[in-house]
Amino acid sequence: MKHIIFLLIFLVNFLGAQEFLAKFEENGKFGLKDQTNILLPAIYDRITTDILIVTHKGDETTIYDQKLSILYKDQEILTYRYSENPDILQIILNNGTLVTYTRDGLLSNTLQLSPQKESDKSYKEDKNNGYQIYTIEKNKIREKSFNIFVDPEDDLLNIKYPSYGQEPKFLNNKKSLEIEYTLRRKSTSNEKIIDYGDSEERLFSPLKISYIISKLKNKYGVWDFKEQKEIIPFHYKKIIPYQNYLYLEKDGLSTFYPNIGTDPRYKKLEPYIGAFARFETPDGKKGWVDRKGKEYFDQ
Repeated sequence: MKHIIFLLIFLVNFLGAQEFLAKFEENGKFGLKDQTNILLPAIYDRITTDILIVTHKGDETTIYDQKLSILYKDQEILTYRYSENPDILQIILNNGTLVTYTRDGLLSNTLQLSPQKESDKSYKEDKNNGYQIYTIEKNKIREKSFNIFVDPEDDLLNIKYPSYGQEPKFLNNKKSLEIEYTLRRKSTSNEKIIDYGDSEERLFSPLKISYIISKLKNKYGVWDFKEQKEIIPFHYKKIIPYQNYLYLEKDGLSTFYPNIGTDPRYKKLEPYIGAFARFETPDGKKGWVDRKGKEYFDQ
């Protein structure tokens, strides 16, 4: 029993020492403190404490770890970006290096930054989930839906491809696309209402699962089979889906849709690593472009 008490005391003291740092304000400026000490004086215009500690004083930015050791000084930093889902802080240095931090520290395996399902459990094993399966069959789209209230139903969508039907594929680069969604039951009086919860469809956002990548006269484009309209004209040598954005290539240049637009401008363009993608322009300039199309050139 005595050992347990000592262990509890130790844990309380240890956790107290690991208390989250708190910002405070004096005379319109910000500082940082813990429970007992002022760690950074209130001389900063802005302080953020997401994953790492970032201070702003005039045009000067400094990035610290949680122990307030300086990681990057102003002259090294080109830009930085905090992102959720996953929870990361990415920093681009002036020399073109991209570093990524999580709450566990520096991230070495950037494959973790691809959008992921919240669970690997199959919808077929969960009675509270439903699904939709879209398939391309002889240039027509078939939709099969299933939820916990009804048996599976097939609906052949009356979509033909008189000229857009060459090698049509979904955003997963296949002729079949399965979308899982969660069903929750609501009760209003005695009437049951289906409330559609979270869906894998969000992993494709801002693209739509109704987008079909296909070819016309050896040129690729994108067709929306629900809206029945052309989204991207059939002008491109190559279109590659990266789940929630598309790589477009034409005349030896490339771009990302919808992030950068449909007008290819880069000699080289690599897939996004979190918030940024590496590029090289036709005249040899290198840098990073974010998911809104803003460029950051190596210094």
